[in-house]
Amino acid sequence: MGSEMCIRDRPNSFPTTLPKGYQYLDDEPTYNPKIHLALEHPKESLSLQDLGYSEEEIAKCPTNFGVSGVARLLSDEGAKVLMGVAQALKKHSASGGDRIQHMLRGGVYRSKFLRDLCLCSEVNKFMSEIFGVPVAPHSIPLHLGHCNFAPDDLSRAVDKWHTDTIGLDYVLMVSDPTKQVGGEFQYFLGTKDEVEGIKKEGELLPKDRVVSPIFPGPGYIIVLQGNMVVHRGAKLKEVFDRVTMVNAYVPLDISYDDPSRFLDVKSVDPHELIFPEWARHKAWISRGKLDRLIKELPFTKDTDLIISELKDAIKDVENAISDLSNEDSGNQKHYGDL
Repeated sequence: MGSEMCIRDRPNSFPTTLPKGYQYLDDEPTYNPKIHLALEHPKESLSLQDLGYSEEEIAKCPTNFGVSGVARLLSDEGAKVLMGVAQALKKHSASGGDRIQHMLRGGVYRSKFLRDLCLCSEVNKFMSEIFGVPVAPHSIPLHLGHCNFAPDDLSRAVDKWHTDTIGLDYVLMVSDPTKQVGGEFQYFLGTKDEVEGIKKEGELLPKDRVVSPIFPGPGYIIVLQGNMVVHRGAKLKEVFDRVTMVNAYVPLDISYDDPSRFLDVKSVDPHELIFPEWARHKAWISRGKLDRLIKELPFTKDTDLIISELKDAIKDVENAISDLSNEDSGNQKHYGDL
């Protein structure tokens, strides 16, 4: 029914009930965007084309946006509150397999402040402007407010070289990056295929193609198309309470395939959370496609066209059924330390 942008009418709604065993923090500050935000756009950004992706590869993505320069999200007070929330929730952190030693997932079910920040309409508008396309907070709540903590072992990277299992996100410095030694957020000036080739050759990434943005303090972010930009958290050189937060978004344009990788999240997330969240996410995508079909399917006797549109509308639900039927325990994909 055409290749023009087809926008979902609305983002997926956040669950109205908490999962069993989850409860919100007591006595945390109430999120107030007037107090806790200090939005400043990045001064520059790189496109996927700048990173070396082909026109064919870019055409499969919802935006040509690659990675931003440093932008500001939180005020000093906002960063202070979020650091307190992260420290309060750290006891709920868990292993991210061999990729991350300590990470927090599902924090939006434990902190109203974190939940409201991640769902904030002002931040969402800000992100849409940076990405250059309409977006919404991710329809899988486990991808909202994901926190990474410093490893106990300084010989480990905070997070190994990888691409995200989500498409669009930001990485927020929760702790003060000016006080840490090492532990830089870094990204590679190149494509995923290049990194895969370097890994297969047993070589290291060229240092002149590794970017380490300089953050002025806590509350600053890098925005990226995380499934296309290879990035990591480097090794700390001294013990430090390093905390970052990742918040994910989905494009409202339903024309593009979902980049989410089920086996990655299946390997680390509680199944009683990720299984229904995955089903709702895929159902939301299909609902958008079905709504479009209902509104736009033309009068025609072309049954091939009609069948094709119906198959496309339900393929995400069918994929979810296949994913949930798969007995593979899953694994976190990454490129190692390089």
